[in-house]
Amino acid sequence: MRILLGSLVAAIAAVAALNMNGGAQPLQDVPLATGAPSSPIVAELFTSQSCSSCPPAETLFSELAERDDLIVLEWHVDYWDRLVHGRAGAWKDPFSNAAYTKRQRDYNRALRGTGAVYTPQAVINGVQEAVGSRRSDVEALIQPARHATTAVSVATDGTTSRVEIDDYVRPLAREADVVQLTLLRDQTTSVPRGENRGVVLTSKNIVLEAQTIGTYDGAAKSVAIDLPDGEYECAIIIQEKQGARLGPIIGATYCG
Repeated sequence: MRILLGSLVAAIAAVAALNMNGGAQPLQDVPLATGAPSSPIVAELFTSQSCSSCPPAETLFSELAERDDLIVLEWHVDYWDRLVHGRAGAWKDPFSNAAYTKRQRDYNRALRGTGAVYTPQAVINGVQEAVGSRRSDVEALIQPARHATTAVSVATDGTTSRVEIDDYVRPLAREADVVQLTLLRDQTTSVPRGENRGVVLTSKNIVLEAQTIGTYDGAAKSVAIDLPDGEYECAIIIQEKQGARLGPIIGATYCG
């Protein structure tokens, strides 16, 4: 019964996501884009190794991670960790984090008007969402941001690395967060238990840590950072917010 209930909840949530998409007004006080984008497209996937409908989404986002015009991020949520799948038991995703579940809920409050969540969920540029395993829907949303963005880069001089952020098109009404993400570039996992027992998952750019390293008000800025060890990648995103609500990503880059 728990298996059926878990699958039913996931199915209902996915349908609700499609029905409600666009039903809430996203937080978007930044101006519309008027020219060529300054930053790559940011494609985020909320997923779990304990979710049986997530492997196709992880495969899709692994492919997208090869594109030069995208910043691809994989956030592992924790609400599937306690699901018991009959004799297969439960599997706790080793990359899951309650903070990433909160990030997903904050997005859904802004984009869908609800704190309810589902997996797999894709969020593009912080302002649009879709079921993450639906290739045609995701690819339709992967377009240059409709809002203005700013150029971001990471420069290293000797032992010092800095994030360089250009001027925005106008001062921001409120400061945006500058966030450094530590990423696991490639991960292959053979899941021994739970809904995905026996499935081999291939993931790219799993978020291991998210740290706010500063704020941005629209004026050019330089922020010193520590780069992760060589086996890890890092990314920088600049994101508008209002309280717990997340808004548009107005700048992004990989560190490497």
